[in-house]
Amino acid sequence: MLKKFVVFLGFLLIMTSGGFAQSGQRMVLTFRSEGTMQVTGLYGPAGVTVKAEGYAYLVPGSQGKFTGAGEIYVTMDFNYPKTGAMGISQLKGEGPLDVVGETEGKYLRFYFKHHNIPCKGEIVINAPAPMGTQKEPYEDNFDPHVIAPGVQPGAKIELKDGATGTFNFGPKSYAGATQTASWKTDFTLDGVELWRVAVEGEEIDTTQSPIKNAKLQNKSKELPISMQYKWKLIGDFSVIGKGGARQYYEGQVFSADIIPLIQFAHVDLYRIEKIKREDDWNPDVLIGLSIGGKVNGNTVQLKWPEFDAPERYVCIPAKSYLGKVPHRPIFESKEFIGYISKEKLPLVSGQVITGGMSNWLKYKITLTKLK
Repeated sequence: MLKKFVVFLGFLLIMTSGGFAQSGQRMVLTFRSEGTMQVTGLYGPAGVTVKAEGYAYLVPGSQGKFTGAGEIYVTMDFNYPKTGAMGISQLKGEGPLDVVGETEGKYLRFYFKHHNIPCKGEIVINAPAPMGTQKEPYEDNFDPHVIAPGVQPGAKIELKDGATGTFNFGPKSYAGATQTASWKTDFTLDGVELWRVAVEGEEIDTTQSPIKNAKLQNKSKELPISMQYKWKLIGDFSVIGKGGARQYYEGQVFSADIIPLIQFAHVDLYRIEKIKREDDWNPDVLIGLSIGGKVNGNTVQLKWPEFDAPERYVCIPAKSYLGKVPHRPIFESKEFIGYISKEKLPLVSGQVITGGMSNWLKYKITLTKLK
């Protein structure tokens, strides 16, 4: 699907030329394509059905020129004569997509640049005994140029938010005499809304057993201990389309900060030391990770990447009469990400949502529309 993440710097390009640029609108070109190809391959002629879909973010240049970069996803299904002697599994591939275009009145004409997209699967050969069935890796390349061909732009779509267009190509010979191809592709050009989400909150882990010591001088012979995690997250995400027909596109974590704070009121009785390990967590690993999402009407539900923050401690008696037996709690922040990922957030700039659970988890989520 069209959920492969592209670094958000692409969103932040300053548009400086042409009517499209003057609007300040970011645009993304998406497409779904299906075609048939006759290929002369390793085992002679074969029919191939190819399906492709993808996207490219468009950037205007000077004198009405455009460029775009994105991703394409391809599947190939081969139709060989059903002899039973051999077969090829479905091939799958993905890779970069580059678009070149120019304005033509109220339209954008464009083509996809040549590129080899490796599509991989396996070939199955049914040989007589004693060899039997054999499987080997198989790879074929796909060139997205066949979808929107031409040194001069070969496909056309109206240059406006929500525009759709269909481009038919073929049947034509391609790559000499080795391939013929025909294609039908549906294109959509959507405006891109850029949003920023800021989350602040805390989760208190009170699930660990208290320190128990029969030599304690209080009645319960226990000392409660817990951990407070303070969270700060910032994410960016994009939405395409208009109004209630908008769709979630992509998102990523922009920054992350998690501060663990021990909650223990008896430091005169026990000394608390953190146990450090090579695999200790670091909130920086969240930066750049994908944020999933779904838009329903005018609300968005974000699925933040899962992240736990285990904290290991040793509690050592500080008084000789308490003996030498340590207490080893392991704290975690297990629920925070799950709770903020359940919230349905109105797509209103400046909207603030608060929530939580009892007195051990709380959060505030703020949405800001960037563009």
